[in-house]
Amino acid sequence: MAVPDEVWQIARDRERVIRPLVLQPLAYGARGEQLAAAAEALNVSQPYLYRLMRAYQDDPRTQSLLGKRPGRKVGVRRLDARVETIIDEEIQTSYLRLLKPKKSKLMKGIHARCAAEGLPKPARETVDLRLAAISKREQAKRRHGAKRAREEFDPIRGSLDADRPLQIVQIDHTPADVMGIEPDTLEVIGRPFITLAIDIRTRVYCGFYLTFDPPSAASVAACVAHAVMDKSSWLLARGLPPRWPVAGLCELIHVDNGKEFHAKAFTRACEDYGIEVRYRPPGTPHMGGHVERRIGHLSQEIHLLDGTTFSNIKERGVYDPAGNACLTLAEIEWMVATIILEHHATFHEGIGTAPLAKWEAETAGQALRMPADLRAFHRDFLPFEERTVQQDGIHLFGVRYWHDALTPFLHDKARVTVHYDPANLSAVFVRGQAGGFLDVPVRVNANETAGLGVQARSACVISGVSELVAASVCLQDAGGLRSRKALPSRPSGRVPREGPCPPSRAPAWGKAGRDGGMAALQPNNGMTGMGISSPSGRPAG
Repeated sequence: MAVPDEVWQIARDRERVIRPLVLQPLAYGARGEQLAAAAEALNVSQPYLYRLMRAYQDDPRTQSLLGKRPGRKVGVRRLDARVETIIDEEIQTSYLRLLKPKKSKLMKGIHARCAAEGLPKPARETVDLRLAAISKREQAKRRHGAKRAREEFDPIRGSLDADRPLQIVQIDHTPADVMGIEPDTLEVIGRPFITLAIDIRTRVYCGFYLTFDPPSAASVAACVAHAVMDKSSWLLARGLPPRWPVAGLCELIHVDNGKEFHAKAFTRACEDYGIEVRYRPPGTPHMGGHVERRIGHLSQEIHLLDGTTFSNIKERGVYDPAGNACLTLAEIEWMVATIILEHHATFHEGIGTAPLAKWEAETAGQALRMPADLRAFHRDFLPFEERTVQQDGIHLFGVRYWHDALTPFLHDKARVTVHYDPANLSAVFVRGQAGGFLDVPVRVNANETAGLGVQARSACVISGVSELVAASVCLQDAGGLRSRKALPSRPSGRVPREGPCPPSRAPAWGKAGRDGGMAALQPNNGMTGMGISSPSGRPAG
């Protein structure tokens, strides 16, 4: 307990006088005069001086000379024993519950029981003292749960540090705080999920993936593939500057205990490419702090978009997310990419520089590991099933798939590993006898599979952070014309759409098609078919 400064000064004065009396006592004749002078100097009686000397002999510290506090001793209670029992029972059975009753409810229960037994009613201050005797951690555990108690009161042990880029990459999912619309009908679909990969050392975003499907092994596969790939063509296809040099295989992926991270496809692919998987220990949310902070940063920026849901109902207020929603999945993806590029160029206090500058400084002259075949790398991470090749093809989820290259497997009656993308089941992927993947399409007529490809779009390149911001504003202004609230004021028929228009440039992509410039191209870099959002807002086929 804290000692007031004036009380501590009195103890210091006593220690200077009493120390020589205890450690260097005078002869018997002169000692009486010495003790009388000491008692007068300290303004205490000689019997009290003797008690102070005995206390100092037992514990030669200044603290032992502190005077006793006035009042009752700690722990001494004057209430009737039965009243104490009632207070304790009501606290344990009525107050310390997950229903979190108010303190006024506790007082009513105590007073009712005391009145029924003809006992005096304790004051609220008395009950407050009994509650104060129970640790705050125990109260939080009983009223809010063990998780809340651990997060608020347990010491933080351990940390996650990296010595070099791509030594540790954290991956996590979160629902984006914005409503997306279907590009053709303009109907609100809901909130997309975003999967992020963050480099611990440099704080750069390694990659991300956006989808309306809940987090799954396919989401993780797409995010990991995007993190590893060279993103220059991917950015240019979206009209963004190719200033995202983060690419390469990491040494370790740090994830939570979600089932998608325990999927056999994920763990086996990581083992195949020499990537260690480390799971966050239960009850240690601080171990995922890097990616959680980046998720928070993204959420703050997304809250400025039309159709945002904000973080909670209180923050949302009277704002109508569905009524103001006007962005397709491809446009939300474009906005997320611009937020990431801005973050990379912004000073970060934790590392003392901009993330992109730190990445470039620490990777200069280094040859980072890359997979030999990026397309095969992505497919290795996709979920898979084992099947036997039948005469009418491979049967998976009630669908038949066939390719003439499967004939040798048919003769051998061998089981094959069939990788598939849940978002696009128009084809599955089987490793051929030569080791590469076979694209095995659905066994239907050719005219039934026509039109599955992604239509190319032209794009102009935006350069500079200020132009990124201007283009984002332009995209939102154009998108606002498609929201539910704006539709009644527009003529009937298809709503015209324009894409993001960078300053002083013609909206070249706005005339390219209905995607409004968010053409989600799959550039010729081996990533065709990885499932990055198509212009229509659905995964590309």
